[in-house]
Amino acid sequence: MIISRIAIHQPAGLLRILTDEGLEGRCTGASATVAGADVAEAASILINANPVDRERIWLAFNEADESVPADLRACIDVALWDLTARIAGQPIHRHVNGFRDRIPVCRRSERNATAEIVEEAKEAQGAGFRGYKFDALLDEESLISLIGDVRRAVGPDFCLLLDGRARWILDQAIRIGRALDAADFFCFDRPRPDNDMSGGRQLAAEIDTPTSTGISSPMEAAQVMAAQAADHVRTGVTRAGGMTDVLKAARCAEAFGAYCHLDGLGICASFAHLHLAGAIRNTPFLEVADGPSSAPFIDNPLQICDGHIEIPAAPGLGMEIDMGTVNEHTTELIES
Repeated sequence: MIISRIAIHQPAGLLRILTDEGLEGRCTGASATVAGADVAEAASILINANPVDRERIWLAFNEADESVPADLRACIDVALWDLTARIAGQPIHRHVNGFRDRIPVCRRSERNATAEIVEEAKEAQGAGFRGYKFDALLDEESLISLIGDVRRAVGPDFCLLLDGRARWILDQAIRIGRALDAADFFCFDRPRPDNDMSGGRQLAAEIDTPTSTGISSPMEAAQVMAAQAADHVRTGVTRAGGMTDVLKAARCAEAFGAYCHLDGLGICASFAHLHLAGAIRNTPFLEVADGPSSAPFIDNPLQICDGHIEIPAAPGLGMEIDMGTVNEHTTELIES
């Protein structure tokens, strides 16, 4: 079996990798800015390759020196996992390294008013969510007060996270971190810019609440862990460049006893991150704001039930796509 064609349907953003035996892998979320030249460059690596040779293909894209845009490479990598899992007759999470079939969900707030955040935290707890993550564009004193208010509202046993939005100078981050210590928070996410290794290390040494920072590659994960610049790492399919890259980063973090948080729901209508969470034991949960994303041509959008999302049992991503609807609305077909 070899890859015979790559096609992108726009504006649906559906990428398809097709083989000479009629099987195909799919990924939604391809950027509208993808050009024919980008697809042709990717095709020069993919066409006539064995789709099962994912590692060889992954290395070829990395050696291409960014001639293929990272977001396109991410979609291609997801589609390859979809294809090879279909060939194996397994859902991706089991094809990778099955760990669980039902993923806990943490509610991520998009509110800024303090009263709304407190109320939403209680609602998330009542709905069975695994935890609640919030940020607020407040001054330091008001944020520290809010941290205590949220903890008192949900009691001592509910998981809470604060997103620092990488906006605090070091001494502020330390004081906020100590307030998180007192309130027994699960994580202080992005307290400092992702590339601040020195400040991240100082902060992590000063507070008890685990910190996390964003990474864009397995190498960055290794650097953060080795430098002790954060307790945990955060990444995603688009940011890292594919499911393969996330898996490598997660294994690196696991070797250091750290979590690898997934950054939001990601591309492919949340299916890619869902399968990753099913395969990576050191990913604590998925973070969801208003529910899993979807598209009108996906017949089985993911649903949250009792604070969890079930992973589809069908081979590959398990994403059921209505190609009739896709073709009906396709105004541009980029293929090579």
